[in-house]
Amino acid sequence: MQRQQYFTWAAALIVMFMAAFAQAQTDPRQVVIDAVDRMTTRIDADREQLKADPELARELVREELVDLVDFKRITRMVMGDYFGPSSKEQKYRFLDVFKNSLINTYASGITLYEGQQITTLPMQEGDLRGDYARVRMEIQTNTGKTVPIFYTLFSRDDQWKVINVYVNGLDLADTFKSQFAQGMDQYGDMDKVIDNWSADSKIDTGLKDEAVADDA
Repeated sequence: MQRQQYFTWAAALIVMFMAAFAQAQTDPRQVVIDAVDRMTTRIDADREQLKADPELARELVREELVDLVDFKRITRMVMGDYFGPSSKEQKYRFLDVFKNSLINTYASGITLYEGQQITTLPMQEGDLRGDYARVRMEIQTNTGKTVPIFYTLFSRDDQWKVINVYVNGLDLADTFKSQFAQGMDQYGDMDKVIDNWSADSKIDTGLKDEAVADDA
């Protein structure tokens, strides 16, 4: 149960991370620091309302996430070899399904923050290369375990946007990509993969299972 919570922790922190992206900063590490300060304060202030009203939590996540993540780039990564053969309608439909699935997942985890220590680590050589950056964070859980999280960012028009996250060594984009490919093997039909991705909540279940396996 504790290890399943690590994934939900990651979801909550991704929301924290996204919050400051609206500021056109050139320092991705400072973006993370500002985001954590802003979102932890907001969660503390609205904790009871967020717990009582899942829709309010989803709306909070939507406000902070939708315009600040490069969903088009991530969708292309997740669909992998199936992106090219898919129709324009299928691409945009999966984009919408994928986005809403993430919002639901992240919203379920934001109130797990209860004052635990969050440290954004200094940038190291190689963390910033052209339009790409890696920002590293550590979370100290209530049991004393340190959970590392790496964010991969891409800068366009002076705005950093997330394109991938690594949680305790687990590559989330690669996990999503594997799930999409497995869906194509199972259904043999892209429209069915998209439909079941949303209806069966395969993102939530699959990632939690992977997080547990990775940490076992």
